[in-house]
Amino acid sequence: MPKCCLCLLLPFLLCSQIALGQTQNLDYYLEQGLQNSPLLQDYAYQQQSNLIDSLKVYATYGPQVSGSASAMEAPTTRHFGYDEAVSNGGDYSGVVSVSKELFPRKLRNARLLNIELLNLSLAAQRRLDAQDLRRVITAQYITTYADLRQMQFSQQVLDILRQEQPALRKLVENGVYLQTDYLNLSINLNAQTIAHRQARIQYQFDLNGLRILCGIEDTATVELAPPDIPVQALVAASLTPTLRKFALDSLQLSLNRTQIDLNYRYSLAAFADAGVMATTPQGVPRHLGSSVGLRFSVPLYDGGQRQLEYQKIAIAELSRQRYRDFYLRQYRMQRRQLQAQLTATDQLLEDMHAQLDSQKKLLEMYRIELSAGLVRFTDYIVLITGYAEMQNTLVQAEISRFQILNEFNYLK
Repeated sequence: MPKCCLCLLLPFLLCSQIALGQTQNLDYYLEQGLQNSPLLQDYAYQQQSNLIDSLKVYATYGPQVSGSASAMEAPTTRHFGYDEAVSNGGDYSGVVSVSKELFPRKLRNARLLNIELLNLSLAAQRRLDAQDLRRVITAQYITTYADLRQMQFSQQVLDILRQEQPALRKLVENGVYLQTDYLNLSINLNAQTIAHRQARIQYQFDLNGLRILCGIEDTATVELAPPDIPVQALVAASLTPTLRKFALDSLQLSLNRTQIDLNYRYSLAAFADAGVMATTPQGVPRHLGSSVGLRFSVPLYDGGQRQLEYQKIAIAELSRQRYRDFYLRQYRMQRRQLQAQLTATDQLLEDMHAQLDSQKKLLEMYRIELSAGLVRFTDYIVLITGYAEMQNTLVQAEISRFQILNEFNYLK
């Protein structure tokens, strides 16, 4: 029976001995994820495009030069042709025109400020998205690291059971323990080997998920270093990326009101042209000329649309304030909750480590007494099972602490 069991377990034992590759840490995946993110790169492209728009604004309010030319002949006969009073018999013209908006500084500055606010809003949104990406990558890293810890603990229990197998076989042969005890050990060893393989499969699956999230093309099996997540000092709510976006939204609404006022401001433009205008080809050399002038316009009445636009901006501002106040309440509540969870989890981990140390000492004592046949082997198996369960509970608590730190550090 023992030899048969060993033959059945040999493939599983060989699989459990496969070594992991190089070690990679959380910073590596965060760097790769941020670098490979097309969304974050797109924000930079949008900001570059907005800079081009600002140059277009300067060009818009500079001198505008245009040219036009036309040649039209309207032939007439006795019973056919347009009335020459309408068509002039033809039209031959070639004109170059220049126009320039006068006193455009306020309008130009408003448009430039709008582009600047748009870039600031893009930068704030990029910080938010980068923070979300860091939080998601860190969460996936923590999940994958939990799989690794589970695999390592199952390997540790597997090693304990494997170390007892030769000694137990001799004790069974000497009649100290029963054959059923050895079979019990073999069954538990087999079950632990399967659990170890399952943990390895889950680890590889979540590791691939982490790579997909970061845009990393790699299939090698690596070992993850423990997550280095120091407790960061929480910034004041007024300095968070989200509240900065609320402040930018307020500036945008104020600018919108200014632009409405500018739309009701007078406009004055100067223009000049030079060229030729004639009704016949023969008259082209004799009708060279030019003209200059001013164009003035001012809105007089629009049915009260200006006040309606003011009302829309006031409603948008009330909505912004409601969202901002709700965010501030949420932020304060989440901060208090996470701080309390972190304190409670740290205390729980201390108690778990103390409990695990006691179980480990008891396990060593049982191993000594087991070699002398002083304890029942079933009690030893129960103790190992409890030790493995305690280790699993400890892993879950450690992972929970990492998750709290992740939420705490990226609270936005």
